[in-house]
Amino acid sequence: MDVHPVDLAIIAAYFVAMIGIGIYSVRMARSREDYLVAGRRLKLPLYFGCIAALAVGGAVTVGGTQKGYETGVAGLWVGGSLGMGLVVLGMLVSSKLNRLRALSINEVIERNYGTTARVFGALLTIIYTVALTVVQVVAMGSIAAGLFDMDKTWAMVMSGAVVVFYTFLGGMWSVTLTDLVQFIIKTLGVMVLVPVFVLTDDRIGGWDGLWSAVPESHTDFFAYGFDGSLYWVLLYVPGLVIGQDVWQRVFTAKDSTTARTGTIAAGLYSMLYAFGGVMLGLAVLAVGIQLDDPALAFETGVAEFVPTGAAGLLLAAALAASMSVASGTILACSTVVYNDLYLRFVRGVRDAELEGEDITLGVRVEDDAPVAGTREVWVNRCIALVIGVLIVGLSVMIDDIFKALDLAYGFLSGAVFIPVIASFLLQRVSPRAGLVTLGVSALVVAGTMAYGESTGQAEYAIGGNWPITFGIGVGFVVYTLIHLTDRHKVVPNTRIEDGAADLPAADPAPVR
Repeated sequence: MDVHPVDLAIIAAYFVAMIGIGIYSVRMARSREDYLVAGRRLKLPLYFGCIAALAVGGAVTVGGTQKGYETGVAGLWVGGSLGMGLVVLGMLVSSKLNRLRALSINEVIERNYGTTARVFGALLTIIYTVALTVVQVVAMGSIAAGLFDMDKTWAMVMSGAVVVFYTFLGGMWSVTLTDLVQFIIKTLGVMVLVPVFVLTDDRIGGWDGLWSAVPESHTDFFAYGFDGSLYWVLLYVPGLVIGQDVWQRVFTAKDSTTARTGTIAAGLYSMLYAFGGVMLGLAVLAVGIQLDDPALAFETGVAEFVPTGAAGLLLAAALAASMSVASGTILACSTVVYNDLYLRFVRGVRDAELEGEDITLGVRVEDDAPVAGTREVWVNRCIALVIGVLIVGLSVMIDDIFKALDLAYGFLSGAVFIPVIASFLLQRVSPRAGLVTLGVSALVVAGTMAYGESTGQAEYAIGGNWPITFGIGVGFVVYTLIHLTDRHKVVPNTRIEDGAADLPAADPAPVR
């Protein structure tokens, strides 16, 4: 791709800015909660920008443009489903999540369903976050390789190293501050510049010209059919509602009102943002450009419609989209390893969610206590660094990572969704129901995928609709039956009053 030196300078400046923010944010990460959840004190503007940047990653920006080129407005199902997931999360559970004082989804699972369930959930979460991060690193490498005319492997190493570096230094504060910059760049680039330059191009001729120049099938929102549209909803909505990367952002909100309002607003933003990418893909097709590789639709559209300077900003937006998700998922994965495995099973700490607790001595300390705070921050940094390096290595080695991502989403949505949501919606829960549901649903998802792969029936295989559908359906039936017959229920450990948000969560009290 022939990129003007001015645009390359803008992109290079963006990389330098990300590194600079990482260095600046080191002094803001003074405690474990500063590093993992930004001290739980983000106000609405910063929280909204942070969670919106996470939602609109490479799948919506670059992938959405590809879908717009290939299938038209039906490509909105990608970003639309992500947006629906955030809206559902905001309406159902985000305010309760914000008051839990937890660090991971699996901490909540253990409070209600026991240690075995927590370990199972942690393993699924690690697979999911690693797979999602590798997808972003591969996407960043592809973009950077085309921009700087370099080998794709080295491009992945370079761009991945930048993300790992600033995430390693400042944790969630680095992620938050870089996400704010990335949110602004992506909004200006995809939601403002794309419509302006596409619709004012003489070859397009405005809205009427755009729609008349593409095939009629590209104007059909339901071009994927029922099964194809349902696939995106099943893939993203349950996964967004219970995803560790999203939950960890919810934990950063200052209060429950901020969590709810910001999460719903980010969902609506994602739906609007998706249209910019789809429009760019439609415009590439409308002017008669034939691409051997539709994945290049974004870069092609930028080169074709956007002038020098603005093109650099838009290409930086594409990198920002993937970097936002990658930094969040690296931190999410390291948090699960630290909080659900290292602390729980190596250090033997049962409840590590209390801000200011010295988990070595088991006593309360002040937030700015240098010894305990510094030690735990560096433990988290080392875990994040190791995971980041491993992910960059996997990105270089793995080709068909999207299949691995479908596999991870299938188990996360199909096996974990029902028990987690039940703990937020029910007055009492059955620990036995949660644990059995996790196991049975996982077997159903695995069995359905194995059947589909062996018979060649795509709808039952990895990436098909039925594994998640069967997993959720069977999970609902199993959970309901055991819940109704089990007399040993407990009060869910998610029901925390507003005034008690800073208190330690008690163990569930048995209710006969």
